[in-house]
Amino acid sequence: MDRLKVAVGDNDEEVLKAIQIMLVQMGFNVIALETSGSALLRKIRSLNPDVSIIDVNLKGMSAFEISDVAEKQGICPCIITIKGSVDEYYDKLKNKLVFAYLQKPINAFNLRYAIETAYFNYKNIMNIEKKLKERKIIDKAKGLIMQKYNLSEEKAYEYIRKKSMDKGISMARIAQAIIDIIEEKDKKIGGDKNEEA
Repeated sequence: MDRLKVAVGDNDEEVLKAIQIMLVQMGFNVIALETSGSALLRKIRSLNPDVSIIDVNLKGMSAFEISDVAEKQGICPCIITIKGSVDEYYDKLKNKLVFAYLQKPINAFNLRYAIETAYFNYKNIMNIEKKLKERKIIDKAKGLIMQKYNLSEEKAYEYIRKKSMDKGISMARIAQAIIDIIEEKDKKIGGDKNEEA
């Protein structure tokens, strides 16, 4: 596995340094260390880390706010670090895309495990979401072809598959091109009818 890029946010400079040392010793690439939530989010957006580790009480912007942005925009999973009891944060944690947290003080074994688990779980979720989006696009194109050219579902699917193989492009990209072409033609026809009226 390539060296994962990690961004870290914590109010305490000493904790930041301690986490950085552990990460470097384990072979991770530390690309950002921040004590400010908004500064960390800017770095996450510009540097695209593989994983972010964020203190729950980070200054300026909460770990959960940063996590919502980073995970929903498909940037990276976020591991929330918590000092004391997890109970008060449990509801927010369970609603995260990836359920990932570490209790302080952090040790190297738990840190590595949390990073690798969060990273692989997040990648799997992203792959599933991508496949679902692609399936919806293909289904929409199939429906338009069936309606427009009076073909069966099987023939419409076969048409998309053949075009994909002929051009060496994914079925989802072919399907999106078909949707765009059919919708553009329908707009022109609709526009022409409005002009005639």
